[in-house]
Amino acid sequence: MKKLFTQIRNEWRSNFFLALELLVVFVVLWYIVDWCCTTARVYFAPMGFDTEHCYNLKVNRLTPNSALYEDDHTAEDDMDALLEIAERLRHRPGVEAVAISQNSIPYNNGSNGIETFVDTVSVYAMLRLVQPDYMRLFRIQGVAVQGADGKTVRTTSSDSLAAVLEPGTMILSRNVTAKYEELNIPDATSLLGRQLPLWKQDSDSRLRVAGIAEPMRWNHFETADQWGGPFLATDFPREVMLQYENPAYLQLSLRVKPEADRGFMDALLADADRLYRVGNIYILDIQPFTQLRYISELEEVNDVRTQLCILGFLLLNIFLGVVGTFWFRTQHRRKEVALRMAMGSTRRGIFIRLIAEGLLLLTLAAAPAIVIALNLGMAELVDVTQLPFDTFRFFLALVLSWLLMALMVVVGIWYPASRAMKVQPAEALHDE
Repeated sequence: MKKLFTQIRNEWRSNFFLALELLVVFVVLWYIVDWCCTTARVYFAPMGFDTEHCYNLKVNRLTPNSALYEDDHTAEDDMDALLEIAERLRHRPGVEAVAISQNSIPYNNGSNGIETFVDTVSVYAMLRLVQPDYMRLFRIQGVAVQGADGKTVRTTSSDSLAAVLEPGTMILSRNVTAKYEELNIPDATSLLGRQLPLWKQDSDSRLRVAGIAEPMRWNHFETADQWGGPFLATDFPREVMLQYENPAYLQLSLRVKPEADRGFMDALLADADRLYRVGNIYILDIQPFTQLRYISELEEVNDVRTQLCILGFLLLNIFLGVVGTFWFRTQHRRKEVALRMAMGSTRRGIFIRLIAEGLLLLTLAAAPAIVIALNLGMAELVDVTQLPFDTFRFFLALVLSWLLMALMVVVGIWYPASRAMKVQPAEALHDE
């Protein structure tokens, strides 16, 4: 190592510009790697729900132009018809869970907000109006308190949350109070059993916190702390459904057992008119949640693909530039390689020396690059809207950047060095 430092110092003129190039490239590569790591960490983070084998059913109401229209049916009759369809679906072979909700299903375009109060602090979150089976349908995990004795049931099953969701109770997401620093409650589990008012601090409309659930992300490109993640879920009884008048404004969702999922959608549509039309309400369409996810995330997916293409092109240029620089540099050191071989150095020793020199130059150039990258992060010139710029994020991108550049250095040295060492020393000296 001392000899390498001495050689680098003696050749400082050529090494200075090489180190300067490595410094600039390292900072650019760190920025690219940071963006890719942040995007990947958000994308692959737990969603808080499971939509596999789940379907969303669109219902509608017949118009007076239809021959099957019954003009004596009221809005109350229509809502009862929707509840009857849901009950029939629960008894359909292969159906595991059925739930009616309003603006609460995953990958939905719409949403509702609600305000509650913890002590004197106003807490705003997404409102999820759902039937209890919603928790089983989407596999929502959490902690529940059952009964007036305050017994806490901790389980990995969503049945506990479904069991406690009823009129007079609410379920909060674990992070619903996380962003309110004055509360100092990053985990809402401590609120279990408390009575919280809705909309006004002195409101008589109070619900007991009966469960704490995991956050439900809006999609794969939003974090659990962004809109949709912090939520407040309440029961969705018949009297509340009647306020919406038209069942088309509600969502009817179901989960199918894995063994019954094959051909389920076509079979259900075939039976829709015969078994699942009640009064003026009928099933208009059925969509798997995979399709809803595709529609919901299409714009974000296209944006990420565009950015990946740009960054991929830039990364390719970085790769070719670094590899080419060290390739050219190693090619012009054939005389030195031949001289070392003539003096008795082994091929392996020379190869290791060249690689070590390249990695040492990279490490020396990375030292000031680290300072520059740290200042870029502290100045929030990187994306901090989804993940904070913390120590883990900084060092993760730093290590991956160094490893990528080390790979480029090794590739740039390995092939020309191996070719140079295959030539006899006398021949190489004569060629020079």
